[in-house]
Amino acid sequence: MQYSDERDFKLHHIGLACRDLRVELDLHLKLGFTIEGDKFHDPIQKINGIFITNSGTRIELIEPASTESPLENILSRGIKMYHQCFECKNLDKSIELLKSYGGIVASPPSPAVAFDKRRIAFLMMKTKMLVELIEANQLCEGF
Repeated sequence: MQYSDERDFKLHHIGLACRDLRVELDLHLKLGFTIEGDKFHDPIQKINGIFITNSGTRIELIEPASTESPLENILSRGIKMYHQCFECKNLDKSIELLKSYGGIVASPPSPAVAFDKRRIAFLMMKTKMLVELIEANQLCEGF
């Protein structure tokens, strides 16, 4: 398989849905994770969350902020690990590239509290993997 040089995806985190952020955080701290940054609330995404890390792996623990949160549907189906997130230099170009691979936009670009209002988007891939894209901060290394 060969891929074009258009790909600029850099793994940022794995999203873990949870009913109670405190319970999940407590367990992950016991497993050696450390907290990265402050807890946050995103009214657009209707979630509360926090980032944790262990051995170079970053996880976003996310709980519904209301019964209208998209996480409610995910959690009601018993799903916990539900998305992979990648930073990309050009969000719009990356969305088009993933669409050319068969991805369908599940949530169009919108600003995200967790990323200093940088735009994010979600695409459902043919494999049923949900991909979150984050517009890279132009000051980030590697971009």
